[in-house]
Amino acid sequence: METWAIVALVLGSNIIIALSTFFATKMQVSHSDKRFEREFEKEIVTYQRERRREVRSEPLLKLRTELASMACKYENLVDTARRLRTRSDITDEEAVKLAEEAVNEGTTYKANGNLQQILNIQYDTELITLVNNIRNDYLLLCEYARDYKSLRKELLREFREISLEIETSIPKIQELINKRLEEL
Repeated sequence: METWAIVALVLGSNIIIALSTFFATKMQVSHSDKRFEREFEKEIVTYQRERRREVRSEPLLKLRTELASMACKYENLVDTARRLRTRSDITDEEAVKLAEEAVNEGTTYKANGNLQQILNIQYDTELITLVNNIRNDYLLLCEYARDYKSLRKELLREFREISLEIETSIPKIQELINKRLEEL
C-alpha cells in the first residue's frame, strides 16, 4: 500500500475517532448539565419550602410561647384569688395588697402589648379568636379577683368555671398550634 493511502487511512480513522469522542463528550456534558439543572431546581424548591415553613412557623412558635407566658401570669392571679378566699390567717389589708399585686402584674402584662403584637402577625383567624377568648376570660377573672373575698356564690361559681375552661382551653390551643406547625 502506498504511503498516501496509509496516511489518509490513519487521518480518516483519527478524524472519525476524534468526532465520535467529541460527540460522546458533548452528550455526557449535556446529560451532566441537565442533571445539574434538575438537582439545582430541586434544591431551590427545597430551600423555598424550608424558608416558607420557617417564615410561617415563626408566628406560631411565638404565639405558643406567649400563650404559655400569659397563662402563667394570669394563673398566678387566679391562684392568689383562691388563696385569699380559703386562708383565714391573712388580714384584709394583706388580702387587698396580694390581690392588687396579682392584678397589677396581669395589667402590666396586658399593657406591654406582646400578646397583641404576636396576634397581629398571625394568619390563622381561628387561633386569633381562641386566644382572644382566653384573654377576655382572664380579664374577667381579673375583675372578679379584685373583689374575690366578697363575691356572691354565683360569681364564685362563674369564676371557677371560667378558670376551669381556661385550663382546658390552653392545652387545646397549644395542640392546635402544634398541628398547624406539623402541616407546614
